[in-house]
Order: sequence, then C-alpha cells, then structure tokens
Amino acid sequence: MNLPLKVEATDDFTKRKIADYLEVGGPSTEKMLGRANQYFPVFDYYLRKHDMPATLKYLAVAESMLVPGAVSSMSAAGLWQLMPSTAREMGLRVDQVVDERLDLYRSTEAAVVMLKNLHAEFNDWHLALAAYNCGAGRVRQAIRAAGSPRYKKVERHLPRETQRYVAAYVAAAYAVNYYEEHGLVPHEHEVTDYVLVHRRMTLAKIARECDLRISTLRRLNPNFVQAYIPASVEGYRLRVPSHKKQAVQQFLWGRPNLVELPVDENLEVADATAALMGYDPYRTLLGVRAEALVYANPDWNFVQLRESMLMNFFNNYRAVASL
Repeated sequence: MNLPLKVEATDDFTKRKIADYLEVGGPSTEKMLGRANQYFPVFDYYLRKHDMPATLKYLAVAESMLVPGAVSSMSAAGLWQLMPSTAREMGLRVDQVVDERLDLYRSTEAAVVMLKNLHAEFNDWHLALAAYNCGAGRVRQAIRAAGSPRYKKVERHLPRETQRYVAAYVAAAYAVNYYEEHGLVPHEHEVTDYVLVHRRMTLAKIARECDLRISTLRRLNPNFVQAYIPASVEGYRLRVPSHKKQAVQQFLWGRPNLVELPVDENLEVADATAALMGYDPYRTLLGVRAEALVYANPDWNFVQLRESMLMNFFNNYRAVASL
C-alpha cells in the first residue's frame, strides 16, 4: 500500500480492526467508501500542495470514518478529529458561530500542515502519527522515558490508544484498498462543489431562493453552527450540490454569467480564459475598452496598474469568464 511506515502492523489488533471494517461493519464501510470518493480528491490536493505522502489520507478514515460532523467524547471534531485548542493554534475559527474543524477544506489543510510539522520535528512517521493522536508533548516525554527516538522503544511509553494508532491507520488503508476482495461496494456519493460567500447570509435564505432543502445545506455545511454565514473579506466556502452551483452563484453575486476560479488561479491563464470567452474585464474595471485609453504621461506604466487592478478584481470575485 506504499504507506510511509517502516514497522509492520501485523498483530491481532490490526487483524481485528480490518475485520471490523470488512466483515462486522461492512454496511458502514460501504457508506464510508462512498464518502471517500467525495473527499479523497480534496485530501489529495492539499497533500500534493504541501508535498506530503498521498497515503496519509487514510488517517481521516481511522479518525472519523469520513463523517464530517463527527464529534468525539473528548470534543475532537470533524473529518480529522481536531481538538478545539489545536485547531485554533492551526489558525482555524472555532466558536459558537463557525467551527472550521467541520469545514472540509480548512480542516484538511490544517491537518496536513500539522502532520508536516510533526514529521519535521520527529523525522519519523510512526512518531508523527503518535503525536497527532496524543500530542507532541506526550511523545517528547515518551522519548525521554525510552532514552531513544526509535519508535519500537518509545511505543511502550505512549498511551494505550496511541500504541494502537498506527495499526488503526494500517487497517483503514487496507480496507479502502482491498474492499472489493471482500465483496463490498461503495455507496453512490453526492457530487458537490463550493461557492465563496463574502456577505452575511442565512442558509435558510439561500435554500429558499435557490430551490434547495435547508437540511441539505446544513448537512453539507456543519461548520456554520448557527446556520448562517458571517460577513468575511476572505469569504467562506459554502458547499452545494454541483448542479445547484450556478443558481447559488447567481443569487449571491447577482449575475448569471460568472464563473468561479480557483483561489490560486494563474493570472495569465485567467486573463486568457476571459478573452477566449469574449469577456472584457478591462471594461468592467475601467468603464472603457483598454485600447481606447490614452495616457498623457509616458512614464506611467499601464501594464503594471492593469495587472494590479485585475488581480484585485480576481481576488475579490474570482469570476472573470462569461458563459
């Protein structure tokens, strides 16, 4: 399975966990596999972005069975089961209005960065995973008690749950990769996308105006605890069924002909896309076509200003192409 581990997990606990996924919990696993088809592309994106092993995505299976609104008895929440204090340290908002631990995109990037930092500190994936489970402080303490940074020596000084954490991860990876050999079939998954929302808006109003069920929006967006989106300059991602994305964009932005671009879209590519589709962003920004502008001051750098204005436009609206 090409996991980033050196020590094999082949004990009885690993075998029991695999049986839990593929035999006892078969129906639940089939639902999880359907969700995996929905969430794994997002996980893969952030793992590539931060140059991390793609197989770390199986960790979320071990943590939450890919239930986005999962909350543990210890108050860890979300797909990656982040604790409130840890999430805030990673820059996530966690309060009575927004809990970004339940945000698919924000929580995933936070978890990936956290794993990257832990691996940079311990230089060992077994210790990094252990620290993700029980905290870096507990792992440092265990290393001191063992008198060695080798995982095999450190392991017995870790909490019992953490000692089994690597095995749980291996079992989750096995279940996702070999479910077909055990006769399991993934459930069909809902295809979703997101729209950036900058102004304060209730989910109920979006549902009403866009012919959506409020229950659907709440299920897809558990991060909006009070069922409304606060105003934000950066914008919050609102997950919607893909076939409703254009309707939601039109309602929120007031225009039927805007296409959303990824946050890190290359400016030249975006400009070329707009030109190809017959949309003139210069006219939108300046009120006249670019070639009609005449400059009295030859030292004034129009290209620089144009690109600055366009970048501001793209960053604020991320929408430049006409349908």
